[in-house]
Amino acid sequence: MEPAPRRTQAERSAGTRALLVEAAVDTLVERGWAATTAVAVCTRAGVTRGALVHHFGGLPGLLAGALDHLYGELSARSEPAPTLAGEIDRLWRAASDRRFKAVLEAWMAVGNDPVLAAELAPVVARFAELMAPGERGAAAVAPGSEAEAAYLTAREAILGLALGRSVTGGWPLPHEARVLDELRARAAALDTAPATTSDTGPSRGGRP
Repeated sequence: MEPAPRRTQAERSAGTRALLVEAAVDTLVERGWAATTAVAVCTRAGVTRGALVHHFGGLPGLLAGALDHLYGELSARSEPAPTLAGEIDRLWRAASDRRFKAVLEAWMAVGNDPVLAAELAPVVARFAELMAPGERGAAAVAPGSEAEAAYLTAREAILGLALGRSVTGGWPLPHEARVLDELRARAAALDTAPATTSDTGPSRGGRP
């Protein structure tokens, strides 16, 4: 058998970056922000501290890269839906993902650390867009409409459920099915209600 071809420098570099990113996300999910240190991540990835600094400049840069990677994963599985009820399900698919805990950890951390907030601001903003209503798809909601109120209520409830799951180690909460059923029922009612217009625009989801 012929020996396997040697990896190029670019391939080795990409492999090391991927190991560090996955280790950072997994450490955030399993141990929380405070325990996600450079030593912990490097040990998990099986690389040196020098490799982390070389590829990301330091731990904040790595965490930004890890969250950006996670955004890409969640966004790829979170396509905009044509109905308000579908958008509720889209939100839940993202927030109920086990790795979404890393996002929650980041949001809480940046609120207490201005330096870290500046480093992570661009990627945190991308997650805010992922959870936002409006122009993402056909279920765009008009400002001040019932659909917007339903969407925002659902988003805050879903984020609360995700936070609760993070406390339980990822296990479903005993009341989450009931909460989600209520949110979906309200959204479905708005999806099927006749559209009405006023001087301020439509009263439910959909484009004017």
